[in-house]
Amino acid sequence: MKNICLTLLLLSLSGCVGVSKDGQQCFESQRFEVFQGLYGGALAYACPWYDDLCFVNTVVYLTAPEYIDYYDDQIVSADAETCWVQDGVYRYETKQEITKTVPKLILVEQK
Repeated sequence: MKNICLTLLLLSLSGCVGVSKDGQQCFESQRFEVFQGLYGGALAYACPWYDDLCFVNTVVYLTAPEYIDYYDDQIVSADAETCWVQDGVYRYETKQEITKTVPKLILVEQK
């Protein structure tokens, strides 16, 4: 019983999100799998540490820091000093001419 309680506590704590240096809330996931590299960024799936099936998770647009190019199937994650925060939304059109809107994320310094 103690093991179950401890496991549940650890799982609930692992979902805690940090705060950036500017007081912005870090995005719930800090690891992503790129499925389409674009000029100036990439469309990617949120890929939590416990989930290998990234393609079933939230789609986001990752804004590329200067001099960084993303490529298809690349795993992108924040380091201990940075975190991804939402900075508005990104709109794109699918092959079926349907407009989609996803969170636009930027990489910022963490507290």
